[in-house]
Amino acid sequence: MQGGYCYHATGMIPQYVAFYRLMEKEGRMLFRSGVIIAILISICVAEDAKWWEEESSAQAALEERSMGADYKGRINWEDGYIEVTAGGTCNMEKAQSQAHCKSMALKTARMLALEKLAEIIYGVRIDSDNLFVNEVEEDVRLKSETSGLIQGARELALEETVFDDGSIWVESTIGITLNGGKGLSSVVVPWMQRKIQSSPPSLFTASKISNEDDSGATGLIVDGSGLSLKPALAPRILVQGKDEELYGRVTIDRQAAIKFGVVGYTDSVEKARALTERVGAHPLLVPALETAGTHGSDVVISVDDGARILSADMKNGFMKECRVVFVIG
Repeated sequence: MQGGYCYHATGMIPQYVAFYRLMEKEGRMLFRSGVIIAILISICVAEDAKWWEEESSAQAALEERSMGADYKGRINWEDGYIEVTAGGTCNMEKAQSQAHCKSMALKTARMLALEKLAEIIYGVRIDSDNLFVNEVEEDVRLKSETSGLIQGARELALEETVFDDGSIWVESTIGITLNGGKGLSSVVVPWMQRKIQSSPPSLFTASKISNEDDSGATGLIVDGSGLSLKPALAPRILVQGKDEELYGRVTIDRQAAIKFGVVGYTDSVEKARALTERVGAHPLLVPALETAGTHGSDVVISVDDGARILSADMKNGFMKECRVVFVIG
C-alpha cells in the first residue's frame, strides 16, 4: 500500500470474553467453520491518517488511545466519538474462490472491530467512580442496552486490497458517538437516574447570595487546567469542604443530557468560549480547585464560586440544559 503504513501480527485473536459470550448466547457469532481464528491480521492506514503518532499533553487528555498490533482505537472526548479500525485476511487454501475469501476477510475484520469497540467501551469512565465494565455486571438493563449499541455501531469506512497472489484483506472502521439518541449517553443517563433513586446525593445550597453580577450568564466553563482531570460521561461539580453536589445527576434535564452530554470538553478557555452553541455568548468562568473521585473526573470549586453559579443559574437555568464545559490540559 503506497502512501501508508501496515501493521501485521500472526496469532490468536484476543477474546473479549463478555462480548463473545453475549454473541454466542444470542446466536450472532460472525465466525463460521470456514473462517480461521489463527489469522494474519493486517492494519493499514493512510499517510494522512496517522493520528496515533500525534503527541501532546492536551491531545492525550482529550483523546484516549487503545492500540495493538492488530487494531487502532480511540475515544475523542472533545468531538464526542469512539472509533476502531481493524482488518483481516483469509487463508486462500481454505477459500473456495476469491469471493469466498473476501467474505471471510470481511467477517474477520468486522468481528475484530466489534470486539475491540466493546473492549474500549467497557473501559470508559461512566462517572468519577465507575467504569462501564463494573456497572454492566450489576445492572442488567445497562448491560443489555450497551450490547445493543455495540451491535448497532456504524461502519464508517471499508477498504479492500487484493494482493498479487490473489489473497484479500479488508479493513473496517466502525464507530459510535458519546452523545445522542444512539450514543453512550442514551444508556448512561437512564442508569444515572436509577442510581439517584437508590442513593440520592446531597445538594449544595448557598448560605448567602453572591455579590457578583452574573445575571447575564448563558452557560458555565470550569477551568481544570493543570489538574490531571480525567473525562467521564457523567462528571459532577462539587463544593469544597461541603461534600455536596452543585451540578450532576440531579440538576440536569434527561433529554438535554442525552443529546449534548452532561458536560463538554476542550483544552483551553478560548476554545470553550467559542462553543457558543453550548455555553452561549456570555458564559460564567470559574476555576476548579482540585479533582475528586476514584478516577479524578469530578471537579471541586470554592464555596463562593458555588454561590455565584447558583445565583446565575436561577436567572437562566443553564445547568438544567447542560450548558457546561470542562477545560482539560
